[in-house]
Amino acid sequence: MKKRILNILFALLIAGAAQAQSQEEGLRNIDFEKYEAARGVFKSLVGKEPANGDYWYYLGQTYINLLNLDSAAICYKEGVKIAPANPSNYAGLGELELLNGSKEKAKVQFDKALSFSKTRGGIVTDIRAISVVASSMVNNENVKMLDEADELVKMGYEQDRKNYDLLIAGGDVFLEKNIGGDAATFYERAIALDPKNPKAYTRVSVIWIRVKNYEQAQIDLNRAFEKDPNYAPAWKYQAELYYAQRKFSLAKDAYSKYLSYSEPSLANQIKFARILFLSKAYEEALVQFDEIQKVDKKTLLLYRFRAFSACEVAELKPDVELTKSALGSLEYYFQKQDLAKITATDYEYLGRLQAKIGGKDSLAIITLKKAMELNPYNVDMYIDLAKVYNKMKQFDSAAITFESYFVKAKKITAADYFLYGKALYFGKQFNKADSAFMKVSEIKADYPDAYFYRGNANSALDPTIKTDLAKINYEKFVQLLTSDTAKYESTLKLKNKANLIVAYGYLGFYYLNKDKKIESRLYYKKVIELDPNNANAKAVLEEKTK
Repeated sequence: MKKRILNILFALLIAGAAQAQSQEEGLRNIDFEKYEAARGVFKSLVGKEPANGDYWYYLGQTYINLLNLDSAAICYKEGVKIAPANPSNYAGLGELELLNGSKEKAKVQFDKALSFSKTRGGIVTDIRAISVVASSMVNNENVKMLDEADELVKMGYEQDRKNYDLLIAGGDVFLEKNIGGDAATFYERAIALDPKNPKAYTRVSVIWIRVKNYEQAQIDLNRAFEKDPNYAPAWKYQAELYYAQRKFSLAKDAYSKYLSYSEPSLANQIKFARILFLSKAYEEALVQFDEIQKVDKKTLLLYRFRAFSACEVAELKPDVELTKSALGSLEYYFQKQDLAKITATDYEYLGRLQAKIGGKDSLAIITLKKAMELNPYNVDMYIDLAKVYNKMKQFDSAAITFESYFVKAKKITAADYFLYGKALYFGKQFNKADSAFMKVSEIKADYPDAYFYRGNANSALDPTIKTDLAKINYEKFVQLLTSDTAKYESTLKLKNKANLIVAYGYLGFYYLNKDKKIESRLYYKKVIELDPNNANAKAVLEEKTK
């Protein structure tokens, strides 16, 4: 779960200095990600002043960060009940709805939170409400309301350009929208307002980590450490930075400091393992989840995250047993979890895992379609679904699925066109396949297999060799594979042996058909080098000796 934005300006009449100090202590604990300590503070404050809606909100935020969503919901609902005009608890309920994957239900809660200060012209004047709602809109990993949060931040900024929490919220919104320049601008404005606060410096470092500018990320983390060397979130991102650089020993030391300056709660350990997962350090994340599960086999979320990590590791390093264990973890999660809390992401990973296990392809299709139904914005799932159709040799369905993806995708890669081309080719749509492989070559001109399959497609379209299109593509395929002699001898020849035999065989047949027997024999000899028992090549070569 993303870092909470919780050092929010509040305008409360505090009864006494000791109570004010306790609230300040609770907010500082939240900022330092000491959520168990913060929970104790706000439980105490709620006990002293149960009619204070903000206390219920902050208590709910501690529970949401401790991954206890049911308790968070109880707190927010109680806050709404005793302080129905306080926007914070509606924002909390909206955040929970996003965590459950319901943008529509979340919008109802967010609209309610903003309604108390909305003018007839639609302007929300409560900057604190804007900050809390905008932050809640982007905190969820699965379903976000980025455009809505963007509009809110801009509305608030037009009214108040010197609100630290609004500036932090704005930076977070632009960070999630991958608009690094605007995110940095908002964070730097926050720094200018409160140069002693390490929070904004830490946030700036996240921008650089995401774009892999590790040197600049370190500079900004150092700026945060200068303000407070014990600031726990800075140590968390320091660990993430080291992991990104594969400096594992340093990463573990930084992670240990993070736990010592925050708290070694199960929630914090899980969150850090999730950071590793989101940083695509899948193997390290899997190790962390396995370690946590040695002491905690009851927390359902662990089965979920462990399955996600194992799925990604198996994607990079095919391992049937690991895939089976990952599927078992996720199936257990599905059995025990409330159906209403199962998300599109859960179905997506379940489908991906089912697709890797023999005999579960049909189940995988059903599961992936369920994921797409719950989250139609995740267009990458079309690729996963198309791959399963290809595996099941339902090539027409695969091709149609790819075409749907192309309509919705913002960027189409050479790999996407290649898989689409294969579906068309094996579905015997040779003209369309040729066009798809041509697209691959336009994007990645040195990709040999695109030329190989173009050769295959054109060969199928021109069985009597009226054109030289197949010849040209097979020659390009051979040329790309054999241009580097060392690589060819060591790996490419073995990896592409079957395809080279096809290409050499076609070129031999082409020249034989053109009555150019010398050229033909040269290529058939190459076939024999790779396949000494090739009947066609042997017949042509033996014909000369008779």
